[in-house]
This record gives sequence, C-alpha cells and structure tokens, in this order.
Amino acid sequence: MTDIELKTVFQQVEDELNKAYERNDVRKVAALLSDRWIILESSTGLSDKEQFIRAMEDGRLVQTKMVKEVQEVKLFDNFAIVISKGRNEGRHLGIPYNSEQWVTNVYVKEETNWICVMTQEVPADCNNQ
Repeated sequence: MTDIELKTVFQQVEDELNKAYERNDVRKVAALLSDRWIILESSTGLSDKEQFIRAMEDGRLVQTKMVKEVQEVKLFDNFAIVISKGRNEGRHLGIPYNSEQWVTNVYVKEETNWICVMTQEVPADCNNQ
C-alpha cells in the first residue's frame, strides 16, 4: 500500500471511532477498543478501557466533538501506529473542555478489523503546526 492509501484506510478507521465518541455510543467505542486498551492523557494520566468506558456510561465524560486528521501511518506486520492532529470538545466531570491535540493510536489487526490498543494524547496548537 502507498502512504496515501494507508492514510485513507486509517482515516476511515479513525473517523469510525470519532463518530462513536461524538454519539457517546459506549457499545461501539467498546467494540473498537481492545480489552487491554490504555490511554495516556496529559490532564488525567493513564486510564484503562474499563475506567474510560465507565466514565462515559455514568456521564463523567461526554464528548461532543472528536475530529482527527491522519498525518502519518507506520504499518508493521499486524499493527499500525497512526499519528493525527485533532480537536476534542465535551465535558469532563461537568466542566466543558475544548482541546487541540496530537494523537497517537496504536492498532492491531484482528481478523479483518483494526482494533485500538493504545492512545496517547499530547496538547498542541494544531492551527499553528
């Protein structure tokens, strides 16, 4: 696959996850994340899938906008590292937030699906980079 084809494939994968977040579709988000998924955020540190999904279920985390533009994809045998620029809006513990980020997602191929196993978010001013 060419770099452009890889970016197109993983933009679709990212868009599917983004839409699930925006709809607060807990079942869909859970299906797209590995049971061993972990996220590293600058504001909250490390969280696992169970903690993250529970926060969505009980309304502590509500995401109203999640947009990412894939910048780079590194494909290996059965996994891919996807680096994107993104914007995330919503509420955490009732407090509104609006952030721009560099997002690195690591995906593993399971049968025909790409499943996210790790996310790392770094604050960024995406308009100026």
